[in-house]
Amino acid sequence: MTQQANLSPAAATVPRVIAQVHDSAKDIGKRIADFITVCANSWAAADLYQDLSRLSDAGLERRGIPRGEVHRCVFEALTKPAS
Repeated sequence: MTQQANLSPAAATVPRVIAQVHDSAKDIGKRIADFITVCANSWAAADLYQDLSRLSDAGLERRGIPRGEVHRCVFEALTKPAS
């Protein structure tokens, strides 16, 4: 009987430890996914800036973007919430 009583506290802590590890792993996974999303958005913005900067003034004007505002348009596209 005393042996069973000694095992109960240890048996009760194992699921708690597993739950803590699981929660920590989920948190780390979310942070990694968020980091990858930020990197992907940044690379897309860099590509957009590069594409727009190669256009002529007339090409930019057709898109309604003044030459000096290319960076603002790219920043707005980067910070606009996903729909």
